[in-house]
Amino acid sequence: MPQVKDSLGNALRLIRPVVVMDEGHKAVSDLAFSTLYGFNPSFVLELTATPKDVAPSGGKNPKPGRHANVLVEVKGIDLDREGMIKMPLNLDPRSGSDWRTALAAALGRLRDLGASARTLHANTGTTIRPILLVQVERTGGDQRDGSRIHALDVKEWLINAGGLDAAEIAIKSADTNDLAAPENQDLMSATNRVRIVITKQALQEGWDCPSAHVLCVLAASANLPAMTQLVGRILRQPNARKTGIAALDESHVITHHLDTAEAVSAIKKGLEDDGIGDLVREIRTFDPSVSSGPRAVQRRPRFAGVEIYLPLVLHVSAGQVRPLDCEEDVLFALDWSDVDVSPLVRRFPTHLSRPEHQMRRIRLADAGDELIVADLGEESQEQAVFDHAHATRMIGDIVPNAWIARAIVGDLCTGLTARGFTPEDLGEHTGLIVEELRTWLDALRNRRAEAHFRAEVAAGRIQFRLRTDRHNWRMPFETETFEPPAAERLSAEKSLFFPIHRGDFSSQEEREVAVYLDGESALNWWHRNIARSNYAVQGWRREKIYPDFISSSLASGPQGTPGNRLVVLEMKGKHLSGNDDTEYKKAVLQLMSDAFAVERSSHVGELELVIEDGTSVECELVLMPDWKTRLPQFFG
Repeated sequence: MPQVKDSLGNALRLIRPVVVMDEGHKAVSDLAFSTLYGFNPSFVLELTATPKDVAPSGGKNPKPGRHANVLVEVKGIDLDREGMIKMPLNLDPRSGSDWRTALAAALGRLRDLGASARTLHANTGTTIRPILLVQVERTGGDQRDGSRIHALDVKEWLINAGGLDAAEIAIKSADTNDLAAPENQDLMSATNRVRIVITKQALQEGWDCPSAHVLCVLAASANLPAMTQLVGRILRQPNARKTGIAALDESHVITHHLDTAEAVSAIKKGLEDDGIGDLVREIRTFDPSVSSGPRAVQRRPRFAGVEIYLPLVLHVSAGQVRPLDCEEDVLFALDWSDVDVSPLVRRFPTHLSRPEHQMRRIRLADAGDELIVADLGEESQEQAVFDHAHATRMIGDIVPNAWIARAIVGDLCTGLTARGFTPEDLGEHTGLIVEELRTWLDALRNRRAEAHFRAEVAAGRIQFRLRTDRHNWRMPFETETFEPPAAERLSAEKSLFFPIHRGDFSSQEEREVAVYLDGESALNWWHRNIARSNYAVQGWRREKIYPDFISSSLASGPQGTPGNRLVVLEMKGKHLSGNDDTEYKKAVLQLMSDAFAVERSSHVGELELVIEDGTSVECELVLMPDWKTRLPQFFG
């Protein structure tokens, strides 16, 4: 006999349900529509902050377009009137400042909000735990190189200088999710200890926490769309109602390396495009022409078994040889006991403007437009007091000895008091004072580190040379590319790795250099050194020098024996000529030249080291506009 099988799907089709689709902008594909309408619904209600139209398709079987039928639109001003979002938004751009300064400002804002939250709890019994979101540049375990701001760098600074413990800091990334350990944490719980969440972009989609009040954007090369999306993570008001305390009813954004105009433009665009709801941007359809991750690239067959070595900067002591550790071998050895802060004291003007003058607020107007205004905000109910312990922690990453750091802070405050600063002035301008102190100490550290580095080179305890004991950098036998297999390739016959894609180069000028190297008849091979992951030269600063190109050509070794010349090139654009980073790299290479290759010091930053097999190494910093006249000198 025929059997009737139970089917929930068939039951739903008979009922003709009302389907409510949340985040409807994600369900626009043919599969999504066939699934939704396969339930034979009587009505489909889509909830989204970004309604999406689907254009008609072409081809032999064209499909009609689908257009969003907007029934109800909730304006941002309506949400604000209902107390559902934290507005106005306070923007504090820290263009050109050290990332630790921006982070210190964000941490200070978080502490102020914490004090306001405790006042709210004491008066009303309402519990709010303000949370700080920190956007960094790198989160992967193998991407921490001292060049880009890494999640672990921020976490360590918050623990060492900020005075927090590990339980108060959570990292949320593709491969690390502290918010899920030991179990899915409830950030709204009064007993939860997490106060800071560090991420790169894992919080852009689908994550929401009304307790998040402050966003600190540390990306040096600011990703404006990513920042715009993260702004939405701090807009929701806890319990969907205002507290009556201005600071807790507002959101705060502090940016590093982003000027006011750029930051305001990005935030304003997000408010306009995304309706201020939760600011979730539409997910882009995957394009197969865009790579989704790295691919391995092998050496050319004729170089597959060739061992290639380059010299490292080494620390030599008591017969022990190892790569130089800038933190341990240079910075930790600096003496801070004789610091005189009087030059810094004299730099402060006697009349400082209120710090609020640097702030920008974005308000909502009845007409639906955003008003960008500069206002002073509400007067603080409590008199600000300069916190010596906090200032000491803020410079702890520069001056590692806490006792000496505390003495430096004390000397600075004493000097400022002698110039007429009152305790109220010191408290009100704490942020500026600490920021100027950090900037001054950082410059002093660089000068002292350079002097120590040069002295160690002269004493032979810091060396840069090819060694027969294998304390060298070994060229890998494979590299990686983020270009898809079908991407356009660069026509090259002498690249060490193959294939090479046009997209592997960051500029047209770099591609032109590669083409030039490939055409040199004396060249054996060339390699585009991947910044922050391949060969590097360590100087007296934490940041390493990552050359752009490495090449090998024929040369004469000792007593005319055949040899190879390895040329390492660091390329700089003309607009970077004379800046601090360029001059630092030039000085490091010049020092190596003076120490080990006096006879070849005619070129700025050049050095040559010769070992028994005749291999020589030359390093050079070349400005991009000069490469056509400078590079032939190496291959003539």
